[in-house]
Amino acid sequence: MSSEPVAALASAEEVPWKRLSAKAPLAALVPLSGTIGRMLLGALLPTYFAGDRGLPVVLWVIVLSIATLMLAAGLYEVATLSYRVVGAQLEIRSGIFTRTSRFIEAARVQNTEVVQPFVSKLLGLVEVKVETASGGKADGHLRGLTPEDAQALIHTLQAVRREGAAAVLLPGEAAPEERVLSEAHLGDLLLYGATALGLGVLAVVLGALHEITETFHKLLLPWMEAHWEALAAPGMGWVAATVAALVGLFGLWLVSGARAVLRFHGFRLVDTGTHLRAVGGLITRRQVTVRRARIQQVVLDEPLLRRTLGFGSVEVETAGVRTGKESADRAELLVPVVPTARMPELLREFVPDLPDAIAALSLQGAHPKALLRARIRAVGLSVLVAAPATWFWGAWGAVAWLLLPAQLLGAWFDWRFQGWLVTEALVVVRQGFWRRRTTVVQRARIQSVRARQGPLERGYGIAHVRIDVAGSHVILPSVGWTEAQSLIDVLPARRPTRHPPPASLPDVRLPAQLR
Repeated sequence: MSSEPVAALASAEEVPWKRLSAKAPLAALVPLSGTIGRMLLGALLPTYFAGDRGLPVVLWVIVLSIATLMLAAGLYEVATLSYRVVGAQLEIRSGIFTRTSRFIEAARVQNTEVVQPFVSKLLGLVEVKVETASGGKADGHLRGLTPEDAQALIHTLQAVRREGAAAVLLPGEAAPEERVLSEAHLGDLLLYGATALGLGVLAVVLGALHEITETFHKLLLPWMEAHWEALAAPGMGWVAATVAALVGLFGLWLVSGARAVLRFHGFRLVDTGTHLRAVGGLITRRQVTVRRARIQQVVLDEPLLRRTLGFGSVEVETAGVRTGKESADRAELLVPVVPTARMPELLREFVPDLPDAIAALSLQGAHPKALLRARIRAVGLSVLVAAPATWFWGAWGAVAWLLLPAQLLGAWFDWRFQGWLVTEALVVVRQGFWRRRTTVVQRARIQSVRARQGPLERGYGIAHVRIDVAGSHVILPSVGWTEAQSLIDVLPARRPTRHPPPASLPDVRLPAQLR
């Protein structure tokens, strides 16, 4: 299943507009309904606290009317959307009464993503997302394309960018000539999920605890009252607390593992030559194609528990980095499970200029005075937590002062294992001990470098150096102020100029009225 790209670029009059599939509104119905539901969730929350009374009928009518209008507007945009590639631009047009046009330069395209949600898979359709360096959501989102039209569009964009023809496959398809770089099996994903407890997992577990509390009051509480003599026996309190803790940990592991399987089931990373393609997902299959030449930053994520178990994760970012609170959400390509033994081999696939195994690099440590700054922060945080706890809860609150030595020990470990290195082509930065993150930045992709000093840092004569790339940044460990100033001049790689500078500059004079 492939389509040949156009041989020559045609004029705007010669290229017809192409429409989405007639089944595209059906494919868009479920995701649009989910998006509108999340937006109106704040309006529906009062119904929960209102109890049996609920919201007034008038408010229900207003909320449902707004939801219906938003859903109709979204389906209208999908039904009227058309696109074409003219010259070096992808044009996307939607609307009839109010027409919206978007123009995307093909040369600015960083990544193309092919997504096949469950409903689209039933209808035989796919979604194509075109991402540029603007960041945020995709600049071009074509929801409801046939597989043939999706392949033809991506091939045409590759031809306009004069790239080597890379195979365009549906999520789940494979080409025999491609080289497999990484795969994730079910056991690996469960292990990945069990060691990746984030805010999303905690939110789901808290919601489940609420339902368990309701069940407790309705079913378990009468049973406990009937057997209270046995439950009140000496030692049963500790048994109950231990069982509750184990059940809570098992619930966290179960939810996190399920999220990992839903996101990465059947994960496969392959090398197509000029591109890297990753595909995975249980219900929604997602395929991301990243051009090798566009890679600007690679992050190796190795929390302590994962290092102990012998694996880590790799995040690959291009200039089309997305917005998100977690760096893993911003990465275009995330390899969830990479054994420690295979880490150097895989990193060289992303960063060929890496001089040696990442763990064997001789990194320069953080400035010695940075440890004093970290200790002051640890003491301040511990006092801020322990003092109010002691005031309100007395002897039991005083236990919070044990946080002080733990914070001081954590500050030392974090300072001790920081490091950075600047080579001819790369910048390597390592941060943290409990959650170690090693970032490799291409110097040719650096946009700007700045040095920052806080009040304490000015007193100690140290500073932080921040390196900005398109859509992201990385901060070096603390260095001396003089060294920070020199890094500002050294870090940006010198790019060769396409045209030699003129022998002499023209004499430009301002008009007399502007002098």
